[in-house]
Amino acid sequence: MSDANKDQKDFWSGKGGDVWVKRQQAMDTMLNPLGEAALKKLELNEDSNVLDIGCGCGNTTLNIAEKIKPSGRVTGLDISKPMLQRAIESAQNRSLENTSFQCLDVQTEDFGVNTFNAAFSRFGVMFFEDPVAAFRNINKSLLSRSPLSFICWQSPIQNPWQSLFVQEVKKFIDLPSPPPRSPGPFAFMESDYVNSILENSNFENVEIVGYEAEVNMFSGRSLSDAVQDYTSINPVVTEMLKDSTVELKERILNSVIEVFSPYFSEKGLIFSSATWIVTANKKA
Repeated sequence: MSDANKDQKDFWSGKGGDVWVKRQQAMDTMLNPLGEAALKKLELNEDSNVLDIGCGCGNTTLNIAEKIKPSGRVTGLDISKPMLQRAIESAQNRSLENTSFQCLDVQTEDFGVNTFNAAFSRFGVMFFEDPVAAFRNINKSLLSRSPLSFICWQSPIQNPWQSLFVQEVKKFIDLPSPPPRSPGPFAFMESDYVNSILENSNFENVEIVGYEAEVNMFSGRSLSDAVQDYTSINPVVTEMLKDSTVELKERILNSVIEVFSPYFSEKGLIFSSATWIVTANKKA
């Protein structure tokens, strides 16, 4: 088995995936409106055969399946075994027979040639060690001229749910800056970089448009529980705190709770967010 993306595989098939499954409803509440904005860029119909990249617990896959049933099909791919198990169970519970799921690494494994006529991802394409290799695989799986649409985060400073947390952690820990463009939620924050990846992966008609919206994090949770969930579900945050003592983690969390408190209401943690909606087509 390839060691590519090993850290991501370990996180998403371990504690990160388990926590995401546990908090799926809250995470989908946060991410669904953003994902739908990107999904609207694809003109799906009952003839669609869609690839959903980094499908996680399957919410996006099942939403697509509802839009294109009964004859359209959608395949969800992810590296997280616990999240895919939840996706399979959800599809069965909703009697959506036009879905399938595969546990594989998009960067290194084959999943079809000239098979799909559309590809989509909701925050699932920023975690590859070699993004060009991953997008070449995605491209290979698409029919000629097929569309791609995905959404990814802009910079942390434009997403205070991340930047405020890092600001507080740095008061307690000497944090080195991550390598530029390293795998993680903000790997695609530079639009020129994203454009170069796609152009080097046999895509054309690349459009990258900024999209801003409020996000509701961990709806229904107390402030302290929401902050605790945040530290468990975000791979960047998990890496920051991995060597901290229990006492130090508690001090950090208390500091974060204080700085997050102005953003908390009965609806949850409400933050502004900035993303890129990226569209392209496979070259003929």
